Amino acid sequence: MSAVDFLWRNLPNFLLGFPGQRPGGLLLSLWLAAIAITLGFIIAVWVGSLGASRWWILRRLAAAYVAIFRGLPLLLLLLVIHQVVGGKRTGLDFSPMTSSLVALTLYTSAYQAEVIRAGLMAVPIELVETARSMGSGSWRVFLRVRLRYALRLMLPALINEMITLFKDSSVLLILGVGELMTVARASLGSSVHNSVYWLPTYLFVGVLYALVALGISRLAAHWERKRQPAGLIRHLGLQL
Repeated sequence: MSAVDFLWRNLPNFLLGFPGQRPGGLLLSLWLAAIAITLGFIIAVWVGSLGASRWWILRRLAAAYVAIFRGLPLLLLLLVIHQVVGGKRTGLDFSPMTSSLVALTLYTSAYQAEVIRAGLMAVPIELVETARSMGSGSWRVFLRVRLRYALRLMLPALINEMITLFKDSSVLLILGVGELMTVARASLGSSVHNSVYWLPTYLFVGVLYALVALGISRLAAHWERKRQPAGLIRHLGLQL
């Protein structure tokens, strides 16, 4: 069997996972990354807001959170979540999928928090003061002015983090979660006769990762072109 035939035969498994274990493969990698990015963003908004606070104790707490979860390698964080925090000794007994989601969420939230903190601090003070002078409350100013404006500034960094997390999901191989890299490794099996397929298989998997990353970048660039700073500021002014 040629390498092309091998890849073609396993293409549905790479994209969707093995029969009876779907979703898996590329689809599961995308699903895990999307959920983790979304949950991580919610956490990051709170942590990033604390990091931009005028109160030093809140800034210290946010900095500690970022230092812990950004400083640990994802593989180590994954093992700590699965075997220590979510292990049988604690009574939680996390499944590999649960541990993966928790680890990915905490990991990306730390990186996103720093992006959000920097974005919030870059919002023009004049825009904030204008919103306050028009009678907007603190929460309204934060959500509809500071955060919305900051998102425009943060978009490239957030997209970069999204792509990075999607690729980093390959470390879930260690827990046997059926994402793309796990399916690729299982497809090769342990037979020495499949050794000739190793390089083509992993090159093909690399192409799939690259295509998804390119697609995300193109969608983000298309959205960014429609949200120019001047237009955004005028939109904010109408919404105050």
